[in-house]
Amino acid sequence: MQRRTLVCSLVLSLATAPGLVFAQSLAEGYPSKPVTIIVPFTLGQSGDVLARLLSDGLTRQWGKTVVVENKSGAGGTLGSKAAAGSPADGYTLLLGSSGPMAVAPHFYKKAGYDPRKDFTPIMNVAGVAQVLVVAADSRYKTVQDLIAAAKAAPGKLSYGSGGAGSFQHLTMEMFKQRAAIDIQHVPYKGSAPAYTDLLGGQLDVLFDSQPGVVPLLQAGKVRVLAVSTPQRVPTLPDVPTVAERGYAGFDALGWLGIVAPKGLDPVIRDKLNADLKTVLAADGTKAHLATMGMLPLASSPQEFAKAIDSELSKGGDVIKAGNISLE
Repeated sequence: MQRRTLVCSLVLSLATAPGLVFAQSLAEGYPSKPVTIIVPFTLGQSGDVLARLLSDGLTRQWGKTVVVENKSGAGGTLGSKAAAGSPADGYTLLLGSSGPMAVAPHFYKKAGYDPRKDFTPIMNVAGVAQVLVVAADSRYKTVQDLIAAAKAAPGKLSYGSGGAGSFQHLTMEMFKQRAAIDIQHVPYKGSAPAYTDLLGGQLDVLFDSQPGVVPLLQAGKVRVLAVSTPQRVPTLPDVPTVAERGYAGFDALGWLGIVAPKGLDPVIRDKLNADLKTVLAADGTKAHLATMGMLPLASSPQEFAKAIDSELSKGGDVIKAGNISLE
């Protein structure tokens, strides 16, 4: 019996050895040429900044160029669609985020991709607090000031976002539902023009990711009223949460991660996940993320898949409850 068991084990090991050798060879041979990370946003937005940080770290680690390619438009769906239609060979990746992956597909019915079915999740890289912002000279000093003004004049105030179907759009709609207020949405092609109108007095307020707000806050051009996370963020310790201002349970944490087209070989997927963890563990990367107000997540592919599924459902619930459309 022992001999038979030994023989069976030997046969099994010989049968599986070629597969193991192939997997090891595949991992060691990747990448053999430049890799592109598609960013579905304009230059300078938080996703773009993070993608360039990751590309620098991977380029140093691999000795192969990692290119960041911006393909913005339609709430991030244009770049996401382009990535979904690319070969599943590991040489085209997408900086996926809460907007294009959990919000925009509910608005853009012909987005051209299904976040659950058309991508291989690799890693949820970082969480990003959303920050409620007004101009520095705004008459609104607190969240309560803003809500009182909105209730006194329904539909008269306006808020901006980086585009219809963006996470900023969804976060403000969540806020409107909780506060029972009516503020008109003005979508822009990116955050920069929205800030121009905010500072010029054409907009009253907006939600934006913390990395986009910090430079203007440091320059004294904006005032921050609240953050969207359940707890205060370390880089803005004096800024209250929306929950603290009377809306318990309010939680809108943006996220940024790396996905690939569906069908990516699990060996390459796992190598990418491990190599991204190495980049995130570097002292320089950790310091840079902290400066931008980003929370490192470094999830597994399986955890990221569950997060995408959950966030997509959450976005749909907010949109349905508010009867929100692009018009």
